[in-house]
Amino acid sequence: MTNARKSSTPDAGSQKISACSRLLFGFSPRLVVGFSAILALAIALFAWRNTEREREHITQNFLDRADALVWALEAATRTEISLGEGVRILQKFVMETARRRGILYIAIVDEDGRVLAHSNPQEVGKILPRQRLPSAEPPKDVAWHTVQGSDSHAFEVYREFSPAPGYHHSPLDFHDDFHENRHTHGKNGERDDQSEHAPHSFAMIGFDNRPYEAILASDRFNNSMAAAVAVILALGSSFSLFWAEGYRRSRRLLKDTRALASEVVTNLPVGLITCDPRGVMGMTNETALAMLRMSRETVAGTPMDAVPGLDWKGIITTLSRNKKIIEHEMEFRVNGDVTPVSVSASQIRDEDGLFLGHLFILRDISEMKRLQAEARRNDKLAALGNLAAGVAHEIRNPLSSIKGIATFLAARVRSSEPEEEAAKTMISEADRLNRVVSQLLEFAKPGVMKLADANINEVVARALRLAGADIRAKKIHVVFDEDETLPRIPMNAERFTQALLNLFLNAVQAMKPGGTLEISIRPRDEENMCVLCVRDDGEGMSQEVLASIFTPYFTTKASGTGLGLAIVHQIIEGHGGGISVKSAPGSGSAFTLSIPMRRHHKEEV
Repeated sequence: MTNARKSSTPDAGSQKISACSRLLFGFSPRLVVGFSAILALAIALFAWRNTEREREHITQNFLDRADALVWALEAATRTEISLGEGVRILQKFVMETARRRGILYIAIVDEDGRVLAHSNPQEVGKILPRQRLPSAEPPKDVAWHTVQGSDSHAFEVYREFSPAPGYHHSPLDFHDDFHENRHTHGKNGERDDQSEHAPHSFAMIGFDNRPYEAILASDRFNNSMAAAVAVILALGSSFSLFWAEGYRRSRRLLKDTRALASEVVTNLPVGLITCDPRGVMGMTNETALAMLRMSRETVAGTPMDAVPGLDWKGIITTLSRNKKIIEHEMEFRVNGDVTPVSVSASQIRDEDGLFLGHLFILRDISEMKRLQAEARRNDKLAALGNLAAGVAHEIRNPLSSIKGIATFLAARVRSSEPEEEAAKTMISEADRLNRVVSQLLEFAKPGVMKLADANINEVVARALRLAGADIRAKKIHVVFDEDETLPRIPMNAERFTQALLNLFLNAVQAMKPGGTLEISIRPRDEENMCVLCVRDDGEGMSQEVLASIFTPYFTTKASGTGLGLAIVHQIIEGHGGGISVKSAPGSGSAFTLSIPMRRHHKEEV
């Protein structure tokens, strides 16, 4: 992260991070992941508990069946014994009972592990391994364990086998001892203590556990799959939410970037225009629209050939050869107005080099040109000031002598003689040359402009009265649109009158008899300026003349000195204002003067 990003406001950054970390319904991604993990764990626990319940149910089913079978064997044995058939029929009962589905074997075993009866007659008389026998006395309730065989997996249930209540001898002795044992008691009517130590026997039933293990395995598999699906769904949901957050964040970033780019492009101080490969206008910012004097609605879909201002076709042709144009000065012409612009242009291509269109950047350099002209003028004024300071005094001294001699000669000759006319001409020319030197000195060293509050309407009226003789001589119609609401303005009334008089006389000289001279005054409150416009309907000026009218000694008149407009420019600048002019041949001229309405600092009065 750059330092610029780190320096952003903490509160705004925190709010942005918090906003980006929120998803659907205001839940955080961490919360969603945690909830998914808890859900998967709950499903896994539920699956494990369900499997255990199923196992308990199967186990209880085995135990209930075993208890019922042992009870049936005991009942059948008691019945046969009571009928006098003997317990040897027990082997038959065991074999018949073992035929039931799901029973692997049934065995009657004594406490030493000797098989007394078995569903497989070949096993009768064998001794079972000690680990197959109960560790203590056979339980009266049903107990169980599992036996892993070579070709079978048995769920073995065992419990005490007692076909006659209170008789604990081997079942093989039932025929001989049943009645005797049932009636044998001590002297006090109690049973003989030897019966308490008689050997025990128990029944063992082996159930085929494979179908149930298959069921349990299927349940475990199904539960595992369900848990896996839940985990996958949870992870998928989390991934989807993270992806959605990234997508939403990317969309917001893209939206912010577009808004920022649009705002930057819209408020650029230069004109920006794009066109597609067909030469049709695309994006255009406000500065370019103002330069083209077109609305956004009319720009859309307009071919570049139909857009005013520049030779767009020629620029595009140049781009096809040179790839790029940088800061070329051109004239931008719209509705007769000419504006100097700096043009930069290039081709637009994507990362793969595919041509997408053209980009044009237009920069108005009118102000730069004005400043350059002002700098050149100031250089000339500086040179003129140095020249005036060096030679003005030397010129005036000979002029005084020449005028004195011409006056002496005019007084000595007769009034009708040609010499008198020559002397008067010398005096007139000396006076004219002296006025030129005075103007030169005044222009070169104008001194400090002393300002005082004055009514600008009265100053304009005074200048019109001074030019009244010339105005009446050419029958010029004067329209003075004054503004009585204007406050008194700080100015040097005498020098400002001189500037207006020069403008009025120039306008009268440029107009034909019967023309119209318009003067208007308006405030520009947002800039603290008073704007005065002098407009005539005279011959007008070309662009070449306009570029030099404020240059000292530049004139288009045969008898002009070329200092009038230069002095006007100097006076207006001395008031802290500015002057501009618009003119075209045959359309007259309009001079616009602007001076501050309030002082920015204390002036000398």
